[in-house]
Amino acid sequence: MNNYAYLNARVSIFAGRLLSDTRLRHPSEDLLNDPHAEHTALMSMLADFKVLIRPLSGGARDLLMYWFQKGDIANLKTIVRGKIAGLEAPVISAQLLALGTLSALPMKQLLRTEDIGELLRLLEKSHYGAIARQSRRVFEKNHQLYSLDAAIDRHYLLGFMQKVRALDAQQRQYLSPLISILMDRFNLLWLLRYRFAYHLSAAETYYLLVPTPYLLNRQNLHKLVELNSAQEVLDQLPEPLYHLLLNTDTTFAVDQRLTLETQRIAQKTLTLQNFTLAKAFAYVLLREMENRRIMAIVKGKRLNLKENIMSVAAEALMF
Repeated sequence: MNNYAYLNARVSIFAGRLLSDTRLRHPSEDLLNDPHAEHTALMSMLADFKVLIRPLSGGARDLLMYWFQKGDIANLKTIVRGKIAGLEAPVISAQLLALGTLSALPMKQLLRTEDIGELLRLLEKSHYGAIARQSRRVFEKNHQLYSLDAAIDRHYLLGFMQKVRALDAQQRQYLSPLISILMDRFNLLWLLRYRFAYHLSAAETYYLLVPTPYLLNRQNLHKLVELNSAQEVLDQLPEPLYHLLLNTDTTFAVDQRLTLETQRIAQKTLTLQNFTLAKAFAYVLLREMENRRIMAIVKGKRLNLKENIMSVAAEALMF
């Protein structure tokens, strides 16, 4: 109970430091002139996350620790893309996130591999063995980067849903609105992209999605992948997704609307009076969104991009 009181106070303090939209659009000169701004922001964010994790135990700690492995997943995909593009190890290394003790990837060994097959075989012996085995099967079947990306993300999210299911009923109830919008967003965006941009079959598309008990459950996903256009999919969405996405006509617009809804739900969750895992997770999501927006805007200002272009880029990178 004392740990929960401490965590409630820490989350409230951290939440009070989140930047307003105005401050996000106009970052400080110190930030703009810092050549290591991205690294500095990442280290600050990870330091806060470590404070939140330290007093937690059991399923709550497991879920947050698993969520933070997203950084490893991002690094893994950066290495994969670099290998496919034929980049040298130092060039790839310069693009990686510096995660320190939060990383479980055998980074040096992965960078030394000769090709994707060797990389995935090496990864099978690591903490990410299950993801590597499934991803290797997919890649050996069609050798497409997008399918390998999808396989990596899908199996990471399947693991995340296992962590959610391992929580007690009360924690799952508090978390449900946030996890629901996260997973429904993932499934809908991937359905639209893989079915209508990459022109995969209904069966191939369905295989790449993640079954959940939320709005876009197995039954709804099975029905939606059989439709013949993105507009048909949007027209057949269950409520309240249908009204949330009314009058969106591109995948990008759908993504923007769902990202804003995720932000709204996370901000509402932060107002819960007592500490719950959902409250900590809401802060984590908002801080990640803030970090991505800051980096997009800083890069845009350095490149002298117009305000409206930076705004679009920042929104696109929010999540």
